[in-house]
Amino acid sequence: MNFQGSSLTGSDPGFEFITGRSSVSIPVKTFHNLVILPLQINNGPVLNFILDTGVNNTILTEPLIAHTLGLEGDKLVYILGLGGEGLVEAMKIKDISIQIDGIEGSNLDLLVIPADVLALSEIFGFPVHGIIGYDLLKDFPVRVNYTNNSLRIYSDSDYRIGRRSNVIPFELVNNKPYIDAKIKGTADTILTLPLLVDLGASHTLYLNNKYDFISEGETILSYLGQGISGAMLGEEGRLKKVKLSDDIVIEKTIVAYPDPEQMWLEKLDIPWEGLIGGSILSRFHITIDYPSERLVLRKNHKFNRPFNSNMSGLEIVAEGRNYRRFIVSYVRPGSPAYEAGVKPGDRILSINRKKAFEITLQDVFDILNSSPRTRISLTIARKYISKDEEGNIERETKHHDLSFRLRQDI
Repeated sequence: MNFQGSSLTGSDPGFEFITGRSSVSIPVKTFHNLVILPLQINNGPVLNFILDTGVNNTILTEPLIAHTLGLEGDKLVYILGLGGEGLVEAMKIKDISIQIDGIEGSNLDLLVIPADVLALSEIFGFPVHGIIGYDLLKDFPVRVNYTNNSLRIYSDSDYRIGRRSNVIPFELVNNKPYIDAKIKGTADTILTLPLLVDLGASHTLYLNNKYDFISEGETILSYLGQGISGAMLGEEGRLKKVKLSDDIVIEKTIVAYPDPEQMWLEKLDIPWEGLIGGSILSRFHITIDYPSERLVLRKNHKFNRPFNSNMSGLEIVAEGRNYRRFIVSYVRPGSPAYEAGVKPGDRILSINRKKAFEITLQDVFDILNSSPRTRISLTIARKYISKDEEGNIERETKHHDLSFRLRQDI
């Protein structure tokens, strides 16, 4: 089936309201502090896309969908994001349309990356097909409500700003919003840095590795997430305070310092001081207004919750048709799970007596994000490869029962 050709050739690329309303409200999903909204490409089936202020072009991460929609590109381009793999090759498809409830974008470009680059569905445990950012945000103010899982898109900047809201100006640099944040760390060291407001980063705060001296106490080796350019490793620590405005001071936040060897931005001499991610942003009702270059923040009920590190040390992905095969993708050295003997590649069959086929990846993370000292019991399946006396390869799978207690290591 070919859905191509629904855009209006010849007009300027961008979105417009197709109803008489001044705003539209869209139900979204939130997971890993990220916002996933439903949309259609060329009036095709509904797809799930991450809303990300850190990307310029709309990106489709599953080329099979482009094939199903009959989308063809004739130009290769290269994109760069956070992660250790550097530049990623993508196919550029022109003149597509995107439909989001109540609004429509025409004459847009779509970048399609290879299937093995960024397996979003495995990370989220449900189908996620791509990333959208500047293409949508440049035209309209967008309000994210993490509490009731909704997104409101306004036709213009004449929306109501609540009396308990803080309005913070930002500067668009390469189509991405940066605010000046004051960082207070060890020995009351204070830095003022331009930080990217990044809806597409699930972590709390990233800083350039050259600022690692500002952390209080020791830092630990950690997995920092999966970007377009691959997995990211680095160090994690804590800061005393992060000040976004006179009324918004965030205490004892976790900070991450990506490994400079994985930072292609630095290798290409692209200035990068750091970013503010979803673990902070999700503590607010947030309106990001590109047309007026301002951020409107109002604290929600999560604002005063403590910032916890990964207390198990585990990173897990979900595989299989229904995403009920939970595979350990990373174990932080020295973490409780590491000390208990969990290894990358282990398949989790049950966690705290809950069978894997009965729960979701979100359920697994909810258990692993319980209070410190919570006991975690795992039954895992581990594959073993050995050779018999004649040199023939033998494969077997053994089950192991392992346990540990969650622990705050920073």
